[in-house]
Amino acid sequence: MSTPSIVRPTYKLLNVSSALNNRNSPGICFGPKLGYDVPDYFAEAIKVSPAIIQAVQKGLIAVLILHPIAAALATLSFLSSLFLTSHAFSIVSLIITIVTALVSSIVLAIDIALVVVADSKVKNMGDLRVKVSFGNAVWMILVAVALTWGAVISLSARACYCLGVRRYAHSLLVVLSRVD
Repeated sequence: MSTPSIVRPTYKLLNVSSALNNRNSPGICFGPKLGYDVPDYFAEAIKVSPAIIQAVQKGLIAVLILHPIAAALATLSFLSSLFLTSHAFSIVSLIITIVTALVSSIVLAIDIALVVVADSKVKNMGDLRVKVSFGNAVWMILVAVALTWGAVISLSARACYCLGVRRYAHSLLVVLSRVD
């Protein structure tokens, strides 16, 4: 019989489990779902009421939903940046990218706060052998936020025709021909 894992995220066609599980056991596989299952025996072991764990899980689900929203906005920013020949569309692309940068920055702040708070709480528990650290996701979103703010700066230069970005030559010729 396998030892159950403490927290088991489940995905369709993929069973992610702890190293504590017996490798010969096929494990339990569920259909698609959002969030994590925290067993009651874990709540009892750390002396936290199940109501608090359920409240934390609901907050975590809200945070998990923000990540795909930020990714969708980043995709929309990328697609809109493909059509920068129009001045009006470059302004629309800039606005979409600013919203993306703001949402991504909020997601990064939440991720960092989760890791810092969880690390401090786990250290206070003493006898638990659990380590909390910044994983790959936090570093990836940090780079994504930095690149998104770089895109905001670049698109701002494009939208306001500054920092060496100029109007196209044919539009200048049209303006000059109207003056004569």
